[in-house]
Amino acid sequence: MMAFVKKTMQDAGAVQKPVALDEWNIFATGSKQQVSHVNGMHSVLLLSEMLKNKYGMACRWDLANGWSNGDDHGMFSNGDEPGVSKSNPRPVFYHEYFYQKFLGDRVISSTVQNGTDIYACASSYTSGQLAVAVVNKSATAKPVQISVKNFKAGTRFYWYELTGSNDNGEFSRKVIINGKGPDGEAGGPTDYATLKAYSAVVSGGIRINVPARSVVFLAIDKK
Repeated sequence: MMAFVKKTMQDAGAVQKPVALDEWNIFATGSKQQVSHVNGMHSVLLLSEMLKNKYGMACRWDLANGWSNGDDHGMFSNGDEPGVSKSNPRPVFYHEYFYQKFLGDRVISSTVQNGTDIYACASSYTSGQLAVAVVNKSATAKPVQISVKNFKAGTRFYWYELTGSNDNGEFSRKVIINGKGPDGEAGGPTDYATLKAYSAVVSGGIRINVPARSVVFLAIDKK
């Protein structure tokens, strides 16, 4: 899409302007996809592609909408969702919270070898650390090893693991963060902001097992 817009403007002799994606979400109905953990995975994929393609702005639709038996674009419950309190965050909120938490100052080049099930977007911080968002789109867990060029890693790396639960088939209304889930029927853990990250030493290689249909946000310390 971005390549088409740029070429069209160039062909017309127009000056390139920032491109905005002014309304976005998934639009699948019938299985509560829009209020699911899978929608959170979609958000990470789409935000990553917008960063890589240098979009000037992206506006998610929307903060609150109407339940409509789960065909609801809202990031937060509007109070009409059975068994869920008003303003309860949906899974996508937690995905975007941790993506923002782990996103560096600059997006950097990244490639994935051996298949298309794993997606990655890397970024670096002016303070020296490196971050990677990893999405496993498949229905099976995948071992992942992260190799970094032109970067001297420190002693440890840290990560958060976001998965769905066993409710509602493939479209769980819950998000489990480092093994901790919500107290109620949907959403995520109330103490998400204080959950401890998983951690391991760099000396043995930066290796993680990415669960099926999950997102891992990882940061590598600088030397």
